[in-house]
Amino acid sequence: MSKPLCELKKSLKADFKAYMQLIRDPTHVCQKCGRAANDKRLLCKPTKLD
Repeated sequence: MSKPLCELKKSLKADFKAYMQLIRDPTHVCQKCGRAANDKRLLCKPTKLD
């Protein structure tokens, strides 16, 4: 999954377990949409969490 999380909304229902792996132990949050992820490449405008 190389797309940002905000573009994965449609596939979320199909593979929820894979989505859960992407958001487990978040290290970054998106300034645009507010989503959190453990890899900054998955977010539109990532900012590192302190």
